[in-house]
Amino acid sequence: MLRKLFVLASLFGLLAGCAFQGDSSAPTPYPADYLPTVIYLTARSIHSTTIAQTAAAVTPTLVPSLTPSPILPTPTASTVPTPLPGMQPGAIQITSPGPMSRIVSPLEARLSVVSQKDTKVYIALYGEDGSLLADRLLNIPNTSSGEYVFAKLSFEIRAAGETGILQVTTRDNNGVLMALDTVRVLLVSDGVSQINPPGNTVYERVALETPSYKAAVSGGVLTIKGTYLPFNLQLLVLELVDIYGKSLNANTQVDITGLDSQVINKTLSYKVDAPTQAYLVIHQADDVLNNSVFFSHQYPIPWVGPAYVYTELITLSP
Repeated sequence: MLRKLFVLASLFGLLAGCAFQGDSSAPTPYPADYLPTVIYLTARSIHSTTIAQTAAAVTPTLVPSLTPSPILPTPTASTVPTPLPGMQPGAIQITSPGPMSRIVSPLEARLSVVSQKDTKVYIALYGEDGSLLADRLLNIPNTSSGEYVFAKLSFEIRAAGETGILQVTTRDNNGVLMALDTVRVLLVSDGVSQINPPGNTVYERVALETPSYKAAVSGGVLTIKGTYLPFNLQLLVLELVDIYGKSLNANTQVDITGLDSQVINKTLSYKVDAPTQAYLVIHQADDVLNNSVFFSHQYPIPWVGPAYVYTELITLSP
C-alpha cells in the first residue's frame, strides 16, 4: 500500500515539476499550491477503495433466510380408509353426500347402483338415535351396470346438529336384498350445506380371492378367502342363501379386531341335491341402527340395522 502511495506521489511530483518549467507549458488544471491537497485526497480515496475491496473479498455474502410458514394439516375423514388391492367399485356407490358432510335439509342423495330388471332402491335417513327421519322407494326398470339415482330427503331434527345415517338398499324383482351400504353425515338445523367427496367409500369393502363371481363349487364345502375392510367392530357374518332368498343353513362368523383390513379365511359346509344357484352373503351390523331389515320374504329372521351387505352369485353342486 505504501509503495502505491509513493509511486502516486512521485507521479504528481513530476507533473508538478513540468508545470513550473517555463511560461510556454500548458497551464495545470489546479493551482500550484493546491497540488499537495489533490495528492492527499487521491491517496485517501485509493486507500478507502482498497479497504472496501479487501473487506468485500473476506466477508461472506449473507443470503436472507426464509422462515417457513407453518403447514396446517388438511382435515381428512378418518373413517374413510384406503381401498385394498382387488376391491371393485361398489354395487351401491353413494357419490354424494360423502362421509361427514354437513347437511341442511333437504339431503340430496346421488347414487350409482347396479340394477337388474325392476330393481327396487330404498333410501332411508336415520337420526343418531336410530329413528327414521325420511325415506324414498324408487324403481329401476332396466338392467344397468351403473344406474344414476337422485333423491331429496327432507328432515327435521330437534337439536342444532346430530349425526345422521344414510342407508341405501337394492333388491331384485323377487324382493331379495342384493346390496346395502351406509354413510355417516352431520345433520344441522340451519346454515349452509358443505358436501364432502365420497372418497374410497364407492368401493366394495370385500375383496374375495375365492370364490369368484359365478364360480362353480362342488364337494359340499365352500372355501372363502379374501379381505374385508370393517365398517365397525361388529361381527362379520358369512352365509349361503339360494337365489330366492331361502337360507341354506350354512353360515359362519369372523371376529373383527380393528378397523384395518381383516383377513377372511373360512369354510362353509353345505348340502344340495342338485346344482343350485346361490348367493354368498357377507354382512356386518351397524353399531347404532336398530331397524329391522328382511333379507327376503323367505328368510325368517330379520337383520337388525345392517351397515353393509355384499352378495356374490355362485353355483353349488353336490
